[in-house]
Amino acid sequence: MRDSRPRAVVRLTFANPLSLGYLALVASLPLLVSPWTEGRAFADFWFALATAPSSPVLLLPDVLTGLSGWATAYHYTALALSALINAFLLGLAHRALRRSPARQGLTA
Repeated sequence: MRDSRPRAVVRLTFANPLSLGYLALVASLPLLVSPWTEGRAFADFWFALATAPSSPVLLLPDVLTGLSGWATAYHYTALALSALINAFLLGLAHRALRRSPARQGLTA
């Protein structure tokens, strides 16, 4: 029986070792970086760098909003969403690499 679409998305995002390792690294990044950084801004830079392929696109409106409570909430929500998007893409890559060439219809 095939999975439903929401269940397949959750499985690709959270149920493979590559995505779980990435999410664990991103979640533990503030603890890993904080001893070497003086301020919160530099730690946020490393968090944005770890979520890099999708975070610049999601953080573009953050540049225009300024420093307010809503801007801070949007900033951290965009970083968390970009981490989830990257974990989903890593799950897709993991699934594609684990498939056998015979199942894909490729012949040698």
